Amino acid sequence: MKARTLIAPLAVAALALTACGGEDNTNEEGQYELTVMQITTMDSAPLYLGVEEGIFAEHGLDVTIEIAEAGSAIVPSVVNQESPIGYANAVSDLQAIDQGLDLRFVANCCGVGADPEADTSALFVLPDGPITEVGDLAGANIAVNSVNNLGDLTIDTALANEGVDTSGVTYTPMNYSDMSAALERGDVDAIWSVEPFRSISEETGFVNVIDNFVASFPDTTIGYYITSGPFAEENPEIVASFQEAMSEANEFATENPDRVRETVVRELELDPELVEGANFGVFAPGLDTESLRTIGAAALEAGMISAEPDYDAVVVQPQD
Repeated sequence: MKARTLIAPLAVAALALTACGGEDNTNEEGQYELTVMQITTMDSAPLYLGVEEGIFAEHGLDVTIEIAEAGSAIVPSVVNQESPIGYANAVSDLQAIDQGLDLRFVANCCGVGADPEADTSALFVLPDGPITEVGDLAGANIAVNSVNNLGDLTIDTALANEGVDTSGVTYTPMNYSDMSAALERGDVDAIWSVEPFRSISEETGFVNVIDNFVASFPDTTIGYYITSGPFAEENPEIVASFQEAMSEANEFATENPDRVRETVVRELELDPELVEGANFGVFAPGLDTESLRTIGAAALEAGMISAEPDYDAVVVQPQD
């Protein structure tokens, strides 16, 4: 398996030159050498398993996984074809398109189920604090990893669905790893925890007041693999091969949860006991365009995008 951390601008520049230089992108076995970017998340497990199990190789792809710190770093790399395919959540993708970037959705990454107890996301408060139920979150200061994105969209939607007035809710951006200390100091009233931090918050003794993914968009895909318009148009066979392989990798991950946990422990270097109790997202095959429309409509209503895109133009439909 090939995986490395994206750290050096010079390395990125070299990749760009290679991509634009017209050189043969096939290895000795005739497989197309494809870089796919992800972030350090449990949702990356199917991608790693696709490489490890030879699923991508069976579809003629020699996939190298690049790791970025956030989806915001992946989108420009995909647009520039430094990494032909990459992951970002649906809100980030739609915002990039709204800003005029030429992106195309190619495959599902991860989604939300309908069982709150299996949610990968939740809001936590102090066990002895003033907030004891979801209604107390009106006017709260909530820590999220970034503002004007998936966190506050799902939280606002979840709270509104519970009848909570969200007009006075404020959001403070910070790293997930800093949120527990901020909550204990009283810097914020609640923190947004996604796995593995959801499990960490539970072990710390914080109180879960709402599972915001399931409470906002149940049975919905919220993360996608994307490519650039030019790459999709110039390499339809490569994109189709990736779609087929990613669908098989998602199915394999769904059918083999123990392998998913093993992969997360190894690749993300997490505590096995922590991973054992963690929830995982839904890894659905194919390309869920209905969920994309759902998130797009909500993002528009929230003012996160100025207009919904022409969905037919920004998706690459998988071949039958």
